[in-house]
Amino acid sequence: MNEQDVVRLSDATLLSYIAEGAANILYECSDPLYTGYLLRLRKKMPSQPSTLDVYKFLQNTIEPLFKPGMVVATKLVRLSPHVLRELNSQLSSLDENGVREKKRHGTWLDTEEEYGMYVENMTATAAFGSDELPIAQEVRYKVKGSSSMLGYVLRGDLKKKSQETAVLEFKPKWLMQSRDAPVGWTYCRTCALRRMRAKDKAGQYAFCPLDLVSGDRNRVSKSVEALLPTEVGEQIGGGDRVLGLERLRRILVEYIIKADIFTTLRDIQEKMDRHGLLNTDTKQESTEFLIAMTVRDCTAFVRIDAIEDDKLEGEKRNFVGESSGRASFVKDEGRWFAVSCRLADLDIKDGSGTKQEYWRSIERELNGGGWYCGRDDQMAECR
Repeated sequence: MNEQDVVRLSDATLLSYIAEGAANILYECSDPLYTGYLLRLRKKMPSQPSTLDVYKFLQNTIEPLFKPGMVVATKLVRLSPHVLRELNSQLSSLDENGVREKKRHGTWLDTEEEYGMYVENMTATAAFGSDELPIAQEVRYKVKGSSSMLGYVLRGDLKKKSQETAVLEFKPKWLMQSRDAPVGWTYCRTCALRRMRAKDKAGQYAFCPLDLVSGDRNRVSKSVEALLPTEVGEQIGGGDRVLGLERLRRILVEYIIKADIFTTLRDIQEKMDRHGLLNTDTKQESTEFLIAMTVRDCTAFVRIDAIEDDKLEGEKRNFVGESSGRASFVKDEGRWFAVSCRLADLDIKDGSGTKQEYWRSIERELNGGGWYCGRDDQMAECR
């Protein structure tokens, strides 16, 4: 790590609270140099790796496994000591005003932390290119029975100039079958786990990861329809939208079939898990296995921007399939769309014996309960 490349941050007033999870809080920074990024800060929690450790793991272990541009860009940020204290004071006020979820109340940033991390902003609210049109409509919709979320933003004034953006956020999960599955399996590891947990009692189809990397247009289309069901179109609004539901589906199918980001993710899962959950014992195998579990739980952000043809002047009009590090371009019914996909949530998994035993216990239960096999009226077979 070159210390000269580390960004400095000493002004907490530049930061605005956006969202948080169990271990981290995201902030937007008003510094124009970092408008394309969100700042991720670590909470004070036992056994959590430091931000510096997370950053080094991403730079030295995860990113070399992928082609350039497949993983969200990151920048290490050195924090002045008072910044975290001031932000914790703000969090206390957010608790009092009901801004934070109740389950997050009383959790604070780690004031002993020296670093934060800027992560590329893949949300729909991030402006495409140099345009800074005001947001006229914003939708964030959690798809029922799925791990997916759709963000949609309409910028500008429809009567004058507008810009539409949609971001599909989902977890690709296990893109290969578990090496511990029985020979006669009919369900992949992800779908077998869904069966066991009975999350799809109503018969709603949750996408099969094996369909996603099948290369078969019908199977990919089935997954895209599950990730973007009919109610998504109702959330976006009327038929005058450039990025209507059917067009979003067509663009995503084209992208997934021709791009290599998901097949690359599958190949890494296969390489890092050579023996399966039940047969990984040595220290070296355990390290690789933790990487496999990390990439099995990452989040994909597929962003689609409706763009005008004049935006493409001087650009190479690539069809998807090439990892240029930025956007690829897809043409649908005479109009061009910029499509980009990045992978996030790639922190190293907890390698404690307790966690590994938990994963193994699930595998034993899937096998012992016959969840990999048979037929289920509520769920299509995976092979």
